[in-house]
Amino acid sequence: MPDRSDRYTQIESTLALAEITELTPSEVHGTVVGAIINHLKTGITPELLKLVAPEAQAGDGRFARLNELLYEMYRETGELLFDSKEGFELVLPDDDEPLAWRVEGLATWSKGFLLGMLYNDRFSIDQLPESGPEIARDMFEISEAGSGDEDQREEEFAFVELEEYLKVGAQLIFEFIYSEQAADAPSQAH
Repeated sequence: MPDRSDRYTQIESTLALAEITELTPSEVHGTVVGAIINHLKTGITPELLKLVAPEAQAGDGRFARLNELLYEMYRETGELLFDSKEGFELVLPDDDEPLAWRVEGLATWSKGFLLGMLYNDRFSIDQLPESGPEIARDMFEISEAGSGDEDQREEEFAFVELEEYLKVGAQLIFEFIYSEQAADAPSQAH
């Protein structure tokens, strides 16, 4: 599996190949992670390409590599979410990029996550188990984030905390739903 920086670059070049300029690599990754959670909650396999490129038509070659990459990320990220010790990471701009760019990455990752998780209107955030609704509402707020005029060190610290919160929050929502599904499984067998 590529590391976070390589994955960001890979998504960026694949979006350029597909001539998609309105999405960031972070938003695409967030959408894939959210779609995994939606699939777990609803049992409906997502059409990832339609989520990130609604204009895509079957057989249009410019989207072929993007479609492959989306499902590759879907499989790899799903495995990382199932094995929480493995180190699920958000795909964000490199740490050496300007803070404003990285904050935008956090905001667009959150936006993508919520889009992927809620795309088919099969459930609302209020139907998430445990503290899932609170985490999802926080993600809505983070999707509106921007950098301010604060002290640079304070903003860097806040960025790191928000990144960790999103990472842990996505992992927790996944685990809450997985636990809910596992608990419901025996009762459905009767």
